[in-house]
Amino acid sequence: MKFVIVVLDGLRPDQLHYAVTPNLVELSKIGLRLARHTSSFPSETRVSSAALATGGHSSAHGIIGNRFLANGRSIDGSSLSALLTLGGERGGVLTATTIGEVLAAHGRAMLSIGSQSQGSFGLSSWGSWQTGAPAFWVHDPSKFSGNGVVRRIAPSFPMLPADEQPALATIERVVDLFFSFLKKDAPPEVSLLWLSEPDITYHMFGLRHPTAREVLHEVDRQFGRIFAWWSEKGEREGVQLIAASDHGHAIIGEKVSVLKHLQRSGFKVGYELTPDVDAAITAQRVVNIWARDREGDLLTEMHQCLSEEPWFGVAFSRQASDGAPLITNTLPLSAVMAEHQRSADLSFVLADCRAANRNASPDAVYYDGTYPIGVGMHGGLSAQELSSLCLLAGNAFRSGVVAAPTSIVDLVPTILSSLGLPLPSTMHGRIIEEALQDREDSGQYDVEDASVSIASSARRATVFRELYRQRLYLRGAAVNRPVEPENVKPDTNPTQLKA
Repeated sequence: MKFVIVVLDGLRPDQLHYAVTPNLVELSKIGLRLARHTSSFPSETRVSSAALATGGHSSAHGIIGNRFLANGRSIDGSSLSALLTLGGERGGVLTATTIGEVLAAHGRAMLSIGSQSQGSFGLSSWGSWQTGAPAFWVHDPSKFSGNGVVRRIAPSFPMLPADEQPALATIERVVDLFFSFLKKDAPPEVSLLWLSEPDITYHMFGLRHPTAREVLHEVDRQFGRIFAWWSEKGEREGVQLIAASDHGHAIIGEKVSVLKHLQRSGFKVGYELTPDVDAAITAQRVVNIWARDREGDLLTEMHQCLSEEPWFGVAFSRQASDGAPLITNTLPLSAVMAEHQRSADLSFVLADCRAANRNASPDAVYYDGTYPIGVGMHGGLSAQELSSLCLLAGNAFRSGVVAAPTSIVDLVPTILSSLGLPLPSTMHGRIIEEALQDREDSGQYDVEDASVSIASSARRATVFRELYRQRLYLRGAAVNRPVEPENVKPDTNPTQLKA
């Protein structure tokens, strides 16, 4: 039995349509669709890369964001060299065991081909490329592998256009390299192909732009080449085909600058913990803050300053020595499986725009960064950002629809179990018994509401969660504020307050 996994970066499952994505629609008809499949949190690409590799959430693997602080310095997860400052190639970067490491330890191999950032590629194939397994990073095929097949194939392809946007030639190269590899060698037990579209285009144009539709159609066409090979040959040879995405997308509705807001409020904040900075911040959809003095009043004061803003969403903080959240009126990071030694002291998700404006689009969100209003964005806890595609086909899988909750962290345990390999203790995910042909799944399992909230007089923040087969699954988040009665004017004289 072998597996070919094709990751379509940023694709929301509700975007499948026969006129645009006929191959993916056809696969969903003949295979198995996971109808309630979700990303990990934060729903960012580097976090998802590590989650897919390890079968664990960030509390296990330690990649807590696309960008985060370590030893007072900002780590850009798109850079492999930056990630390697966390530890060596044999450990320290990821704090959980990967599928590549398990395969290598048992004499198996993984083929990795990807067009995402160097850091994301290194994370998704961690433990594989270090051991000499074939690894093609399309932007520089010699970067990750001394594998003989890679060395023979790579020179036959010309250099790709630098920073191609949309990345059409780039994703085509992923598929070309896969077929070139098949001409030289049989596919190993696991092949992971990562297409960086439609994510790049969504960040440029949004999800509803004509260009986004054209790019999505091309993504489907490239996937269709793999689907055709599988239908004609791979299926007969026992190859299991999986089409998945790492996260979904919301739409940037309004922009804010949390750094400037804190600076205007008198706080000494920056992007790194330099001598003149009391707290360091990273921000996009999730804002993370690390304080120099964790035990002082600074974090509480910053939380109070921030929580009054309409764009402030659900907040989390590290666990204090007594087990409670470090900051009052926040949820513990463990509530979203994100408590790690690298975690920020205070983290919060920027709110959905509807929290402050009922007329806003249901997928519009606040955002802190360089992308313009109207384009796609992800990283937060909205249902749109968490929503992920997962289609499975082959003789190992049933056909139809699985309506039970599943997550990106469930894929690795399911694959390793099907290959008869052990599951590392660092994995959070479960074997998707409902998907497998050879598993008895007669037991009835209830999906329990495991949502958690934190409330004050001004707001109530909720993380919607489900408990299924002893695993937690994230469904979204919401912030509710008291609604002022209509036709009642606010008191215009703040000195005349009623008791």
